[in-house]
Amino acid sequence: MQIKIKTLTPLWTGGVDGKMDRIHETGIIGSMRWWYEAIVRGLGGRACDPSKEGCIFDAKKYRQSTAIDERHRLQDAGLCDVCQIFGATGWKRRFRISIVDRTKPIWAQENRMLNIRPPDRTRGWYLPPGWMGELILKLEGDGQAISIIASLFLFLEKWGNIGAKPQLGYGVFKITNLDIVHKNAKHSWYEDAEIYKDERHANKEDRDLPNFRYFGFMRCHFQPQKSAWWTNAPGMERASTQVQPIVTKHKTIPLAPSLKNEWRFRRWRGNRSDEMWMFGALQLRLRGESVRVRSKVAVSWAYPQDNGWEMRGWAWLQKSGVAPKIWDLMRDESTWRAALKVQGQVRAYPSGEWNEWAANDIAEFLERSKW
Repeated sequence: MQIKIKTLTPLWTGGVDGKMDRIHETGIIGSMRWWYEAIVRGLGGRACDPSKEGCIFDAKKYRQSTAIDERHRLQDAGLCDVCQIFGATGWKRRFRISIVDRTKPIWAQENRMLNIRPPDRTRGWYLPPGWMGELILKLEGDGQAISIIASLFLFLEKWGNIGAKPQLGYGVFKITNLDIVHKNAKHSWYEDAEIYKDERHANKEDRDLPNFRYFGFMRCHFQPQKSAWWTNAPGMERASTQVQPIVTKHKTIPLAPSLKNEWRFRRWRGNRSDEMWMFGALQLRLRGESVRVRSKVAVSWAYPQDNGWEMRGWAWLQKSGVAPKIWDLMRDESTWRAALKVQGQVRAYPSGEWNEWAANDIAEFLERSKW
């Protein structure tokens, strides 16, 4: 299967010394696995933590297993549901990926960071020069693995991202050969939810690992009346000289900092610790030690969509006490209007007040994302 992609916001896959010299396959695969782990956990399946020990395939236990289906035989051999597809120590990944890269940096100076600093901020947000253009992902593997990857990409196109730095708005894309990907996306998330049903209570829940049950998604569409509408957003006027060439050439606008500034520093009414936990901090005291905390709130740059513009985002609402407050903030249209200075319509999933997803609701959402 080939998946043809056009970037809607910059793509970042990392590289040597924190710089990006090209699109790295490992950066794409890593984000695919991260989202697949969240989905599997949400549906009730098993997903290890690859940042720690991860799974190790034991060939002897595989041969000795008396399980009647392959999935359980692989589990007996030490593989979680994610590692069965994405590979682990002693077990090869069930698909291969190669990339035809037709992207370029969105500005020439590779060391220059774009600083978006709203008027009430002393530092603001620093955005590295991501890459934009077209990609062709060539995938080979067995039928089940390819079907899962196709289904996963249809979700990522609508609600997720590929590559790193989604918290800065990177990695949003459009599939330009949807007919081919649809044809291959035969995997049923409904069937997964049914298969995992008897295991949900047996699997130990870990809120420190991404789990779809605690994710919220939102999308805002707007049709500005003026071509330079974006210069009114906080932080954009002073950066307009650097941003205008990006808008003209790549049709994308780095408005994520304007919206995050409104959420975090102007509308947030909770305590400082929860704010830092959700929006990120270089140093936060946790369990007696100082650690860096990455933002659990992601929102894209603006990109053209349906005769207007669109931004979308997601939040990992793993703290039950904070989740309702954050969710009300992110789906509130008045907040978007204040940050972007335009009238827009926000759609949020789950709709209404915050509720953790049930497995069947996750499956339905993923299936609807295919079309």
